[in-house]
Amino acid sequence: MARQVHAVGVIFENENGEILVLRRHPRDPEGTTWGLVGGKVDPGEDKTQTAARETQEEIGHAIDPSQLRFLKTYHWDRADLDITFEVFTLKTLAKDVTLELDQNESTEHMWAHPRDLQKRPDLMRASTLFWKIFSRNRNHMLSWSNFVLSYNYAMIFF
Repeated sequence: MARQVHAVGVIFENENGEILVLRRHPRDPEGTTWGLVGGKVDPGEDKTQTAARETQEEIGHAIDPSQLRFLKTYHWDRADLDITFEVFTLKTLAKDVTLELDQNESTEHMWAHPRDLQKRPDLMRASTLFWKIFSRNRNHMLSWSNFVLSYNYAMIFF
């Protein structure tokens, strides 16, 4: 029987249309690649609480869960895992985001425009497709939706 996993991701987008990405710790799956803030939902926790907790843990930034905009829930069935992934967006000013990385999770951060990210060879698996979609389509919600749907983001958490 597949193990049940519930996880969330937070898409931070600044005033310039840049996305916050984190370089994963080398010991993690897909280590040294760039990805989003996110993680597993703890028992008894709701998805917005998880998004706020993961943001605090990974980048040292406190967010108000009521400011998150729910985007979509995705589901993947794999032989070993049954994954539910909830995605939120948060528009913000870059200067207002505290960035004190937990060096056990991520080694660096950057704000980057999707058209620049799509050129990078060190993105998490299948993300190149997303950056191409995002940079062509300024309807961010549709673009992020296409990204998450096409991307086995679950590798971030396992």
